Amino acid sequence: MNILIVSGFLGAGKTTFIKELIRRTDTNPVILENEYGDNSIDAGELRSTDTGEKKLEVLEFMEGCVCCTMKDSFVNSVLTVFSGLSPEYLIIEPTGVGKLGNIINNLKPILVGNVTLLDPIVVIAPRSYRQNMSEFETLYKDQIANAKTVVFSKCESESPEVLEETKAAIKKINPEADILDGHYTLQSDEWWKGLMSLSSESIEVTETGDDTGRFSQITIDSAVMENPAQLISLLEDCLRGEFGHVVRAKGTIPVGNEMLRFDLADGLYTIADSPMDSNQCVFIGEYLDKNRICRRLGTFPEGKNVAFARNYVNRQKLQLPISQ
Repeated sequence: MNILIVSGFLGAGKTTFIKELIRRTDTNPVILENEYGDNSIDAGELRSTDTGEKKLEVLEFMEGCVCCTMKDSFVNSVLTVFSGLSPEYLIIEPTGVGKLGNIINNLKPILVGNVTLLDPIVVIAPRSYRQNMSEFETLYKDQIANAKTVVFSKCESESPEVLEETKAAIKKINPEADILDGHYTLQSDEWWKGLMSLSSESIEVTETGDDTGRFSQITIDSAVMENPAQLISLLEDCLRGEFGHVVRAKGTIPVGNEMLRFDLADGLYTIADSPMDSNQCVFIGEYLDKNRICRRLGTFPEGKNVAFARNYVNRQKLQLPISQ
């Protein structure tokens, strides 16, 4: 079993990269998804990946961060995948606040025989590199220092100056890293397949300290809004710091008579139709004001809005008219 770790900070685009990796390499790996806290949004997105007739196995590890607090359970989960499913590839997507160096160290004892670690990958968004480095230097340096391949995401419209500046900064941290400074979708199939064949011959972990305890998460499973303007206002307030320092927010939520998916990271947000009928919103950051967020999402206090949200999801499944 070949293990590939795809790391990256919150909102860097790890899940989107993994979907493209599967498509371009025509492989059917098992994916171990370490969601931050109790949420399954990214796992649901991965399960929607088209792999032909074969079912994509996505396993969720949500008890804690695999880099530190739940390392023993994490290693046992990897061994269970090896013994029970015996895939050719296991892709591990850690939480965006997980330390890559710790994850590698946790895997070292089982890297024997038919279990191999491929060169770890870190996904980085150049537009937010400087800000993230200034705010979360220890964590960001760890992911870069312990990656063999650094992949740029969300860089289609970035200037050559920003790309070159980010590349030079990464080289100072990890001179040996293979840096892809163009968007990964433009690469050849050979490049993609090469990512699945680069075994780490020497595993030397660079220690950078620890600041993973700074983050907290709020997960809401019964949110509802009357119109898209309310959702836009909420996300704008997230960016303005009205609820604390929101680093990442994502979710699917009933808005009026439709289900919408929102995604906030790197100072930007997107809203789109959602094919999923699950109702879950996740906010990750520092000093989060849970009560204010809940009130804005119609979940505080428990009452009509919560009942309406559940009614919406249930009736959508049956294609019945919505009743409040």
